[in-house]
Amino acid sequence: MPLALILSLVVACGDKDESADYVQVNATDDVITVDVGATDVLEARTVELRSNTGAVVIGEGEVSPGGGPIGTVHTLSVRIDAEYAELIDRATVRISSGDRGEDEYTLTQDFADEGLYVYELKSVGALGEEREDVFTLRLWDLTTDPEDTAASDSGL
Repeated sequence: MPLALILSLVVACGDKDESADYVQVNATDDVITVDVGATDVLEARTVELRSNTGAVVIGEGEVSPGGGPIGTVHTLSVRIDAEYAELIDRATVRISSGDRGEDEYTLTQDFADEGLYVYELKSVGALGEEREDVFTLRLWDLTTDPEDTAASDSGL
């Protein structure tokens, strides 16, 4: 069965090495829920992104719209605060769609703003289907990045 959400805009993900070793640096419960199959287009939904201990807010995630009919295009954006942006080497979203499965996608980093990551998805489903998809936002630090020794010192 196809995954609940498919990529509707293909954008190059830059030169980040997908096989490199990364460590997650944000809280594991940084999640946003999206209502798929809702009758109306819903307001954007946001979540504060926190450090791995949950003690420090390091940015914000947003899905806009926060729900809508099957076929709605959703824009997921992650904005990392300027003081932490250089510590983040990659942003991904793990989407859990119940019986439809789970998958993970890499967001595209903005060329002109190192703290901005974006991804667009189109909701899919059967006619009349309604469900709540869970977007888990994950921020990564490249463990072998010589310029990024501050991540372990910063409490991220």
